[in-house]
Amino acid sequence: MTLYTLRVILFPNPPFFEGDREVWREIHIDDSHTLEDLHNAIFEAFDRWDQHLYEFDTYNEYELPTRAYVHPSQYEGGPSWPPMNEDEIDRMLDQMSMDNPPEGAIEYFREARADPPPEGNVADTTIQDLDLEEGGAMYYLFDFGDNWEHRIEVREVNDGSLEGPPRVVAEHGEAPDQYPDPEDMND
Repeated sequence: MTLYTLRVILFPNPPFFEGDREVWREIHIDDSHTLEDLHNAIFEAFDRWDQHLYEFDTYNEYELPTRAYVHPSQYEGGPSWPPMNEDEIDRMLDQMSMDNPPEGAIEYFREARADPPPEGNVADTTIQDLDLEEGGAMYYLFDFGDNWEHRIEVREVNDGSLEGPPRVVAEHGEAPDQYPDPEDMND
């Protein structure tokens, strides 16, 4: 078995969280756990109390999305994102700010947009299925209305397993309230 140390970094989310401080949690998880297990660990680690839809997205070395893994209630087995035709892809590339993109990035983008990979179901996808490497990253979006975005960095990959569910092993910064008091947001 393989044991992972993942650092989950909360991105700024004005007006809920201005990002004036760094907030992250490190979680131990082994390769037998699912993305749903990881969601539950993140949910608890950031002191959330009201469940919402969520999604995990994997990215490649070009920082381009490779696949979306969705909440079981949203899973249909279709593409990770809507396919695009050549004109749509060209328009999107024109709008992107990619100065001197790495060789292969544009080609990958065109192929992935024209023929997207199938979406994954978080309940059926194990950490092992993701083939994570130390130094790699993926993204997690919680609550499609308030859009709490997180970057998940793979800090360590070691031999080992974990008894029980994934657990927080380190934390930095106080998690913002899931639903801040509206009066506090106007200060």
